[in-house]
Amino acid sequence: MLKVWAILLFGSLLTPSQGLDGATQVLSSVNANGLVKIIDNVLHRGDILNSVLGTVSAGKGGLLNLGNLLGTDLTKLEIKKLTLPKVSLKLLPGVGVQLNVNTQVLIEGKSLLAKVLNLQVDVNIAARARLAQDDMGAPKLIVEDCKTQLVNVRLLNVFPVRPAVLNKALGNLFPGVLCPLIDTVLNTVNPLLSTVNSVVPLGVVGDLQYTLASLPVVSDAEIKLDLNAVVEDLLGNRVDDPTCSAATVSLPSVVASPSQLGLSVCLLSSVLKLLLAPGNLSTDIAAQTLPSDTPLTASALRGLIPEVSELLPASQQPLLKIRVLETPAVSVQNGKVMVRLPASIEVSPSASPQQSLFVLDADIVLSVQPTISDNKLRISVALERVGLRLASSLISDFNVALLEPLISDILSAAYVPLINGALEVGIPLPNLLNLKWENGLVKVINNALSVNALA
Repeated sequence: MLKVWAILLFGSLLTPSQGLDGATQVLSSVNANGLVKIIDNVLHRGDILNSVLGTVSAGKGGLLNLGNLLGTDLTKLEIKKLTLPKVSLKLLPGVGVQLNVNTQVLIEGKSLLAKVLNLQVDVNIAARARLAQDDMGAPKLIVEDCKTQLVNVRLLNVFPVRPAVLNKALGNLFPGVLCPLIDTVLNTVNPLLSTVNSVVPLGVVGDLQYTLASLPVVSDAEIKLDLNAVVEDLLGNRVDDPTCSAATVSLPSVVASPSQLGLSVCLLSSVLKLLLAPGNLSTDIAAQTLPSDTPLTASALRGLIPEVSELLPASQQPLLKIRVLETPAVSVQNGKVMVRLPASIEVSPSASPQQSLFVLDADIVLSVQPTISDNKLRISVALERVGLRLASSLISDFNVALLEPLISDILSAAYVPLINGALEVGIPLPNLLNLKWENGLVKVINNALSVNALA
């Protein structure tokens, strides 16, 4: 069971939920630019802006008041067009966000005397949103203050009105007309906040569950979210690695990246423990499964260990039986994520597979090569090195180190592809505000994998 940290569009006013015992930390960050991009995407939806267009009802307090201030009886007031707003955002530590939306509004009004009022108004909407919780405990942003400020008012036709009077009338009108736009935007963003609670499959062998764990935290530079990540097999049993260190994950500030995600190697360790269970990695390797430049032949083996000639005639080919003895151990060494697989390698004549010529204890060390695609952390491995020790033998003692080059070539050609096949499912990343990590840059930082989203 693991704890995941992520930085998002949240404040620090939530009541913390109980964390899971043994949880480890994963850290992510989203800056103000990343949040603006999310809101921009919402505003680009035509239905959001269209919700403001149309006739202004008397119930909004605009039609009658505006007519009285202008000294005429307006029978109709209509928002004809709202240009795509320009959004800026400031993080408010401990509160939420300050949102500023600049837009241009085209207004048409008609009076009893058939006069037409055409206006083009540049206006700024300033709103402060506080973080709260809904009835289910999910975070949501609530507008607690919204104001409008006229930037420029242009009368597009001849209409007898003084500028000061017109500005006052519009100042009274716009809060009731434009502030609901902010509510609409946040009501669209808020469901995205609850998507962090999810269960995603790990191929056909288990699931990965993300749940909100504790207080979201907002600072002036970034916003944080605490999650629990739990790996389970198909029977619902939790899969974790109690030997993995739960050291704190830290990420450097990257101005050019709108968001970052840091995945602890402990999460990677738990997933690999499930995907690379010892029974899944046991295999036999024969000469016909290898490329021609990697000979697994009697002559090749006899050339390295002459003593084997007595038990392995030239007419027979050797057979390698690889059995993983323990679950994989994940660590970070010299800026690389490494996986250690303790295994046994038994060498037998292919014609007599039950006869063991000798058995080697092997430390198979693999280097992890992480990439991002389809919003998943994709993992492939390459053989870094293999260490061999003689466990038992029907022949006299021999220099095991002589076998390491040949065994390394065989493992790279036939065994590593088997491991990579088991890892193809990848690790689904948490769905944080529908952020896309596609083709993100992956680096190893201390005891974590960091993913920087592309700007």
